[in-house]
Amino acid sequence: MNTSSQLSWATPETLAIILKEVRDEVMNSWATLAGNEISLAADLDSPVLFDTLPILYDDIAEAISPGVERPFATSKSTLGRMHGQDRARMTNYAPADVIHELQLLKSVIFNTVRIHGVNIARKESEIIEESIDIAIREAIIGYSLVNEKINETFIASLSHDLRNPLHVANAFAQLIQMKWSDPELVILAKRICKKLREVDEMIQTLLDASQLKSRMKLKLNIDEFDIMDLVEEVCADFPLLGERTNAVGSSIKGYWCRALLKRLIENLLSNAQKYGDSGCEVTITISSFDGRMMLSVHNQGLPIPEQDLLRLFQPFERMENVSIKGWGLGLPFVQSVAESHGGTVVADSAKERGTTFTVSIPIDARPYVSEK
Repeated sequence: MNTSSQLSWATPETLAIILKEVRDEVMNSWATLAGNEISLAADLDSPVLFDTLPILYDDIAEAISPGVERPFATSKSTLGRMHGQDRARMTNYAPADVIHELQLLKSVIFNTVRIHGVNIARKESEIIEESIDIAIREAIIGYSLVNEKINETFIASLSHDLRNPLHVANAFAQLIQMKWSDPELVILAKRICKKLREVDEMIQTLLDASQLKSRMKLKLNIDEFDIMDLVEEVCADFPLLGERTNAVGSSIKGYWCRALLKRLIENLLSNAQKYGDSGCEVTITISSFDGRMMLSVHNQGLPIPEQDLLRLFQPFERMENVSIKGWGLGLPFVQSVAESHGGTVVADSAKERGTTFTVSIPIDARPYVSEK
């Protein structure tokens, strides 16, 4: 073990390189420590345990890199909030467990770098600490948002129950039309049926909205296929992007719902096409880490307004200061597809680095598909 007197001071550039080199070591050490100190973590499958933390780690290394306009890893990113939502949806974690695991990640980063003989300067230490502290705050907000959706589920159940007496009332109104010959009575019965249909349609609209807002899982038809083949197929169907689309990364075979992932990629490419600079390349990057597949779509162009960034995945939210209409339900659908596969989606947008949507899902989604 190196003592503090034996440690050398690293430049920001060198430290960023070291962080990238020890990435797997940090993540594996963190997983072991989390399993020992957080009882619920020991029972999680590896893809669920790591969740978005490899993305957070990579963003920390990027924030430290010279010349990168990212003051902290979590700047203008939904990563922290999405991590908290995943923990609330896919684990039995309490808020204290979410805080604990992120604090452990901070500790492991500092300890691993020291083991490799490097001292971290004050500025870079502050970047690491503040990045994780912000991630903790955002994760707790995300965790709380999921719990708030319990109320939405109650509304959905109540709305469903209201339809039963409506159907009974409608049946009696139809019976009146058949059994009574009084024209005025028949007209009133028809009006009753019409109003009951209007109420039923309103309830159905409420149920549809509640389903999307409560993130109910989509029905998946799981097959084995290569995600890169699907990306290339979708790119070929976007003639307006033409040669501006660049797919890079690994050929990864996994078990997913092909139809839904195709629509997910189409939605992300459509957004890149609408909101990105027309002369700049759209890059789709495929990578993997310990059982998870990560698909990123990046475009240059005007950034998503910061006040809108955390509302992107909320259905029926209308974005402010955006001249192009149409965020609509596209991005909530993307998140719903990711969550139904046991994953999540993170948005990152800033003027200096463009806009990136990163979908992170298990390579084998079969264990996370609901039987219901």
